[in-house]
Amino acid sequence: MTTPTQRVTISREQWLDGSAMQQTDGQVRDYKLIYPETGFDPMTLCLGVVEIEPGTHSPLHRHRCEEVYYVVKGVGELEAEGRRHPLAPGTAVLNRPDVVHRVHNTGTEVLQLVVVAGIMLVPLLPQWPTPSPYEVFEGTSAAEHPARGDAASGKTGGDDAGP
Repeated sequence: MTTPTQRVTISREQWLDGSAMQQTDGQVRDYKLIYPETGFDPMTLCLGVVEIEPGTHSPLHRHRCEEVYYVVKGVGELEAEGRRHPLAPGTAVLNRPDVVHRVHNTGTEVLQLVVVAGIMLVPLLPQWPTPSPYEVFEGTSAAEHPARGDAASGKTGGDDAGP
């Protein structure tokens, strides 16, 4: 049962940007919707929206929880463990824990994904390989979410800016 002080809804103008996939050049935007930072008290799930401009991709990364994508608009490809999977409106994706992945926008319009993930914001017990629940292997958010730097990272070499 909700109490009068518990938040239930969020409108577009209340979304927060700057989540882990966000890049400073604005080519990848990562919005927080249902997160503690937006005034909610989720126990197991968070909800976000990621927008990727044409010809770019999210940073290669992994995390310790399951994550679901639902494609709202645009086309692209999910790269997971070195394989590519097509994305189009209506496509749903299950990213499993510790799987290295990123999303490429291969189309001509913004690729928009709804993202539902495990909370990842509670104390990490046992300690994940890094202090952050994410390991980001490239891009401007990598310094805030450093990788272990081992061969298990799945890093595939240079940053290929396109699909």
